This record gives sequence, structure tokens and C-alpha cells, in this order.
Amino acid sequence: MIAALILVVSLAAFVQFFVFYTRSLIAASGKLQLSENVREITGLSGQGVEALEFDRLLQLVELCPGSGDDQMGIRAVRAYFATLGVLLSLLTKMPGGAMTSTTDWLNRERGSCAYFVATALDQRMAYSRALLSSGS
Repeated sequence: MIAALILVVSLAAFVQFFVFYTRSLIAASGKLQLSENVREITGLSGQGVEALEFDRLLQLVELCPGSGDDQMGIRAVRAYFATLGVLLSLLTKMPGGAMTSTTDWLNRERGSCAYFVATALDQRMAYSRALLSSGS
């Protein structure tokens, strides 16, 4: 019984840490401006990024070489984005409809995840440019 209690408390602590960690990564990226170069390449317009762009931006990040120090953050945000997607699909399948404020928050949070990936792409492109200019 005590082992089960320890397991439940440990899992709850892990989930709480995971959410805080990913939300801090997302909040830090929200303060960054995307370069015009990234906006042009990705076709993004406006200040925000839609959640629907997440997968496409993630593919671009994986194609662009980087220093490798952002891998853990990208994996965490990818898992957080997937978790939010599961919650969103569960809410929309509930009888009586979904709670509008909660689904709006989930969509905004997923958009913030997409913005994080766009800033990661921006940083990787800057890293690649720096490598090319130092190698010449």
C-alpha cells in the first residue's frame, strides 16, 4: 500500500515538474521576436503562430542543424503539445459539448508550443549562418 502511495505521489510530482518546465520554456520563447528570415521561409504572418503549424515547423527544425543544446526542450514541448492535443480531443468528445474557456486555453497553449518551435528554428538558422560565416 505504501509503495502504491509513493508511486502516485512520485508521478504527481513528475507531472507537475514537467508542466512547469515546459511552460517556462514556452514563456521564455514568447519574449523572443521571430526574425523576418524565418517568417519568410515558413510563410508565417502576424505576431502569433497557429497550433496547426506545429508539425510543419517541427519538421523544419529537424532539418536544420543546430548545436544540440535545445533537443531536450524540443522533446518536452513536443510531449506537452501532444498531451494538450489529447486533452482537447477528450473535451470535444464529451457529451454536452466542450467547455469553451478550457478549449480556448488549450488552443492558445498549443499555439504557444508552435511559437516555441518557430523560435527554435530561428535559433538553429542563426547557428547555421554563424557556422557558415566562420567557415569561410
